[in-house]
Amino acid sequence: MYRQMRYFIAVVETNSFFEAGEACHISQSAISQQIRALEDELQVKLLERHGRKFFVTPAGQYFYEQAKRQTAALDSLVREVRRSFR
Repeated sequence: MYRQMRYFIAVVETNSFFEAGEACHISQSAISQQIRALEDELQVKLLERHGRKFFVTPAGQYFYEQAKRQTAALDSLVREVRRSFR
């Protein structure tokens, strides 16, 4: 789920599946599939899609904010472990 969280954050921040894919070094279709899988796992719609455009739902906004915090905390933990035990 960590990777999917990163993808979701990238989609929200770039406001583009294509640009998020570029930033994450995967295809736009792979990003889209991963976001759909994340929504399926959470059983909540994070994005409201309208053709090529999308809007972040209230659940998506909440998830985005929490995902930012959680991924930052996990990144910090990884750095700390690497620094302490190398």
